[in-house]
Amino acid sequence: MLGAVVAVSSMLSGAQALFPDEAGRIDWYQAQIGVPQRLEEHQYNGTVGLVAATARNVVALVDAESGALRWRQQLGDEAIATLQVRGGRVLTQSGAVNAAAQMRVWNANSGALQWSFTHAADDVPGSAAAFVDDSDDVVAVGGSQLVRIAADGTTAWTLALNGTGVYGRVVVHGGSVFAIGDARRTRTAGRRLHVVEVRVETGEVVQQYDVADGQRLGNGRVVVAASRTHGGFVVWREKKNIVWQLHRLGQTSPLWQMHHAKHVQMELMPEDMLASTLGEAGAADAPRFSMMYTKNGVAKTLVVELTRGGDGVEMRRVAVVSDRADGVTWRTGGEGDETGEARKGRVAYRRDTYGPVTGVAVCSGAARMVVQTRGGLVAALAHGRREPVWLRDEALAHAQDMAFVDLPASASPAEHAARATDPSVLPSPFARFVLHWVAWVQTLRAWALTGLGLRRNVATVAPTGTKPGLLTPEPLAAGDHFGFSKLAVFSSSTGVVAAVGTQGGVRSWAHYVEHSGSPADIERVFITRRSLPMGGEPPVAVAVGRGARNHTVVTPLDALTGALLPGLKQHVMPFAYTRVFELPATDPESGQQLLGFVPAEGAPRLALWPPTSAAARAFCALSKPFFFEIGDDVGSTLVRGFVTVCPDAWASDTAPEVEAQPVWSFDLPPGETLVAAARYAPGGYATALQGRVLGDRSVRYKYINPHLMTLAAQGPDGVAVYFIDRVSGRLLYSTAHASARVDEARPFLAMQSESRVIYQLWIDAIPAAVASPPARGFVTVVAELFESDHADVRTTDSAISSCDLRLPSVVTEAFAAPEPATALAVTRTRARIATRDVLFALSSGKVLALPDQLLDARRPLAPSADEKAEGLLPYAAPLPLDPRRVASHHNAVVGVRRIVSHPTDLESTALVATFGLDIFFTRLSPSGVFDQLAPSFSKANLVITTLALALGCLLAQPMVRRKLTNRAWA
Repeated sequence: MLGAVVAVSSMLSGAQALFPDEAGRIDWYQAQIGVPQRLEEHQYNGTVGLVAATARNVVALVDAESGALRWRQQLGDEAIATLQVRGGRVLTQSGAVNAAAQMRVWNANSGALQWSFTHAADDVPGSAAAFVDDSDDVVAVGGSQLVRIAADGTTAWTLALNGTGVYGRVVVHGGSVFAIGDARRTRTAGRRLHVVEVRVETGEVVQQYDVADGQRLGNGRVVVAASRTHGGFVVWREKKNIVWQLHRLGQTSPLWQMHHAKHVQMELMPEDMLASTLGEAGAADAPRFSMMYTKNGVAKTLVVELTRGGDGVEMRRVAVVSDRADGVTWRTGGEGDETGEARKGRVAYRRDTYGPVTGVAVCSGAARMVVQTRGGLVAALAHGRREPVWLRDEALAHAQDMAFVDLPASASPAEHAARATDPSVLPSPFARFVLHWVAWVQTLRAWALTGLGLRRNVATVAPTGTKPGLLTPEPLAAGDHFGFSKLAVFSSSTGVVAAVGTQGGVRSWAHYVEHSGSPADIERVFITRRSLPMGGEPPVAVAVGRGARNHTVVTPLDALTGALLPGLKQHVMPFAYTRVFELPATDPESGQQLLGFVPAEGAPRLALWPPTSAAARAFCALSKPFFFEIGDDVGSTLVRGFVTVCPDAWASDTAPEVEAQPVWSFDLPPGETLVAAARYAPGGYATALQGRVLGDRSVRYKYINPHLMTLAAQGPDGVAVYFIDRVSGRLLYSTAHASARVDEARPFLAMQSESRVIYQLWIDAIPAAVASPPARGFVTVVAELFESDHADVRTTDSAISSCDLRLPSVVTEAFAAPEPATALAVTRTRARIATRDVLFALSSGKVLALPDQLLDARRPLAPSADEKAEGLLPYAAPLPLDPRRVASHHNAVVGVRRIVSHPTDLESTALVATFGLDIFFTRLSPSGVFDQLAPSFSKANLVITTLALALGCLLAQPMVRRKLTNRAWA
């Protein structure tokens, strides 16, 4: 019988598979495009698509029925000024600041580039372009020239505009080209628009005239609406007028007409008109524009369509969208519509999540309308549905900072038992008695489920599905016992602070921050209070941004729900900040870590948050003075260090500000300007090993200075790199890279970790030792700092002092970078015992994780026996682009700005998140998973084997007794 039990248990071997709760949780990826600035409809493959030009300089095709991304092209730092879709082609005109305009034509179905043209830059700004009717040619204006470009890239004709205006729109209709722009102001003529009409075939000027006195493009009271069928119109509203004025391009008699459209204007009372703004709407067969206004406290957007009717212009209402406190309602059609049938709808929406509705595009197909909020939410609405057809949350495409929130795990049976025996937690004996038995029941249930493999070690599973997870986010309030489940809190320039669950990437909450009616540019986010494992006060996420008049806006939020905290209101500091620090002090009233702000103007000082006298006294009670530096911005030539000086007493009615006294200054050599600065990430200098054990068993101790700062300066002959001490201002090390260059296309990236500094830069002439034959390209330099040139020599102090005059011993090595990187980081584990991976976000969209052993500055050309025993690899100049080390797998993670790593409760595993345009998250184990069971481990087999052995012992016990008895009687 025992043999049968063992045989059956051995046959119950688990199969290799993925657990359902791990799908899309270990790593996930979200491709984004940014907040759309213009939408154009495109018919493809029997369905409807929306071509978008976004604020992140992306042109993309999104399926109008599902919201799926079909293709996208990222244009770097070139802002898109023109988007037009015509006959299966997409025209874009874009350009960087002070650079030539780039015109490109894309295949609308695939996104493939068909041709491009560079319009020479000049001293006159402004750019626009448009397709020529019934032709593949393009007419474009750039600066002071109007040009027609053929599909083969040749120029058909060029017209000099002689500085008559700054042109921002081009309309082609009826054999004419109309260039519209802001007229050049003179002593006798103020603001107005200037129109130049040119024959499209020859480039001859037909006429030019001024229109719309007192207006300029982009002022919110004038818009140019055009279509291929009906031509172009200029619509404007005078500052104190309650009616619209229309001008048909090319018509000068009359120059304009005052328009009263009863089907449209019935929506608007005079007070609504005076406070309204005009904007562009999604293009269709007829010219459309939108009007944003507020009526009875409700923000509304009216979409209007213009058509020619005889000698006049007919105007009809296409849609009205109302942004109410409890949701969004809309109405399309109705009076003035061809069918006369009005269609209505409503969807629940909280304005404090993604801000008010700011854009509306009406398209054909099942998704009749696409609305866009100021915070970056894009939703497709359909008639007869009380939820959106699809949603795209593009707020995090503009993310600028992020921080991880440790979620408290749900109470374990042991914690229940601890509470049941602690009178300070539960004073009632009856409550402790009940909780004691509840703990026993949970212990038995947990043992049974876990032992049989029926429950995974995840306390709370994040909600799935994009529809409820964006408009009505569901908070994720509990984590797991391994520390894998956390919240990643992002700050966005659109004014949104959003939390994403690390297991699955589902939005947990979102909060829209505004100041004086405008979105705040949220630049930083801090976790000032961590979670408490046994309950208590929730963690706090503090969003720091710039509001109206560039004032500093500080908004504390509940990090678990995104709600405003009672007693902690939004605080506005009446100055622009240049630096913000996490201070080593805690507010005694709220239990939060203090923040310090350095104003950009005035005498150097430190403004404290929370702005209370108790917080100020806690800061001044620090045993050590606080040092900070300013002037490390790009373009600076002087970096200065300061120390705070506290007053003798604090007034309770004044905002706490601590004065600062100068301590040191670091002047760059003549001709050099700062291009980059790097410091340690929080906890980045911590290490478990104070030295490196060499092959002969001697120790070379690391130089770990938490005040180390790296500066890079561009000079006439190359790039100089400086290591300085932030407390004393002493220069610890410097080096120069001849023929190196730093600009927007070739950035300087630097990262500090423990005793290493890793940076990447472009060099025009790479030495033969690094690249053979010598070439030019990006080079990754590794500098490792030691306390001495010799082994077994170290300082007697427990830490490196900024007052110590001894300089570190620096060992450097250069490697040829496989590809240009956009961000650098290193993995962080809980105790810093596991080895580390150096993370590179490559320009090709890969996230590369290389073992730090490959980036060792001490790698020799020919290792000796001791160096081999130490584990040093032979030096090889090129860093490998090993597909097995690509953490992002097949995903193209575009536009990465930063990489953030955070430890888990397991020493082997680190969390890694990248953000920029796309978001990618994964878990990495550089030393292997040595402290947890593999997912394929069969707990059921273990339980069955244990039971089989116990049963075998019971069955064998009588036989053993009988044998011992027989032996005794023998």
